[in-house]
Amino acid sequence: MQIDGNFGITAGIAEMLVQSQSGEIELIPAIPKVWKIGRVEGLRARGGYKVDIEWDNGVLKSATIQSVSGNNVKVRYHNTSVEVTLSPGKSVKLDSKLNSHYYWL
Repeated sequence: MQIDGNFGITAGIAEMLVQSQSGEIELIPAIPKVWKIGRVEGLRARGGYKVDIEWDNGVLKSATIQSVSGNNVKVRYHNTSVEVTLSPGKSVKLDSKLNSHYYWL
């Protein structure tokens, strides 16, 4: 396997868990059914965001979004979306219904 194949598969897996285009972060848009329980930390989203996600039985359990630069971003999970405003270094924890709990890291 060549190095570009190694990077390509990693990028593909990251896109299955978090997609970020047009100022929106979409959570677990293409999670495989065999990944019933899981957690990922430190994924990066466009716009300067760090994303941690936890799921159970293929359903979002929680997500933490941290802004590196401080911006507004729309977060989507299935048919639900929420607008999040974060200052630099500030985080928000979202539950499965995208209810938010702000805190500082």
